[in-house]
Amino acid sequence: MEHHIIYKKDGVYAAFPQLDHLADGRLAASFSISFKRDHHVIGDWHVLASEDGGRTWSPSDDPAIPHNWPAQSTREYSDRFNDVLADGTYLCAGSLGSEVWDEDRRGEAEAAGMRVWPHPWLEGKIAVRALKLFVQYSEDEGRTWVRREWPVPGFQQVVAFSRGTMLEDGAVLVPVYGVDTDGNGRNMVWRSGPEGKRGWRLLPLGNQARDMHINESAFAETEPGRVVALSRNANGYFTQMWSDDGGRNWSEPLLTDIWGPHSPPHLLRLRDGRILCTYGYRRRPMGIRAVLSDDGGETWNTENTVILREDGGTPTQSMAITEPPDLESLRLSGDEFRKRVGAAVIRGYYEPENARPDLGYAISTQLEDGTILSVYYITLDDGITHCACTRWEA
Repeated sequence: MEHHIIYKKDGVYAAFPQLDHLADGRLAASFSISFKRDHHVIGDWHVLASEDGGRTWSPSDDPAIPHNWPAQSTREYSDRFNDVLADGTYLCAGSLGSEVWDEDRRGEAEAAGMRVWPHPWLEGKIAVRALKLFVQYSEDEGRTWVRREWPVPGFQQVVAFSRGTMLEDGAVLVPVYGVDTDGNGRNMVWRSGPEGKRGWRLLPLGNQARDMHINESAFAETEPGRVVALSRNANGYFTQMWSDDGGRNWSEPLLTDIWGPHSPPHLLRLRDGRILCTYGYRRRPMGIRAVLSDDGGETWNTENTVILREDGGTPTQSMAITEPPDLESLRLSGDEFRKRVGAAVIRGYYEPENARPDLGYAISTQLEDGTILSVYYITLDDGITHCACTRWEA
């Protein structure tokens, strides 16, 4: 098992990496960098490429890298699905990302029905987000683009998630989650027609149970037309749903035995047919983990969980310990956990057991020699939140 740094710089917060595996074998990792803890992903977008299987990385503006294709904001880069269709078309699909506006435009944003919140580190600025989904594509290798946007009514938050997939028939599935105007959490799928560019529909993804807070889903096609979804939720164990018709209709969610509290999964179908789930582990010992399924996701071999990292759990540089909270009160999940952790953060408290440490959002790919490369972000003892990767054998 090899660990390598993708990007690390003192005083810089680098997190939520995305991964592109190009047809020529190159890898590209892309992420947002900020000067304070930034979970809105409104910093500067960086793209680094590797030609040696993830051992070394260097900046790249190569237009063939999907996360170099144009976007309207840093967050749009981070949340969208990118791929090259069978006919060579470049395709992106997702939600509009957060933008930075002057504070005096707050009324304009609110009148437009946008989500608005204070900028986390710039005075006189606000972050705004339109409630829209989009699709854009290029049929000439990125020289020109066609883009269409759809407003989503009845919501106060709509967010796409990058763990989508392209099915064998060419249809694209993009996870979407949100909160409607009644305060109910909604889990959805943004699905294309079989050619990828058209026929987009927003469909429900399983049960919308209010208290589960199901969101940040990942998809994998286990056999033609059969898709498994794993999702982050308030329980702590990933929920699992199935579609037997290419993502049009979904089963009700069931809990798996994969314990991944407060961190989303990523799914990858390996060349031998096994399904790999990679995820951040935000409980001691904190780090990055993976589990495998030998039967298309029906069961998960949690007894042989692979521990890629267990050296995380340090607060990022912009979060300081001022008073230790009651640890027992934080050994919870669900709404009560969220309330108590939120109160602790507001008061400026911090302790690794409360699941606030910055790490996770792992994404994996399989290299030509069968090696797995997993990218993620993590904060070690020095407090520098950075992007890293691990090469390992599954």
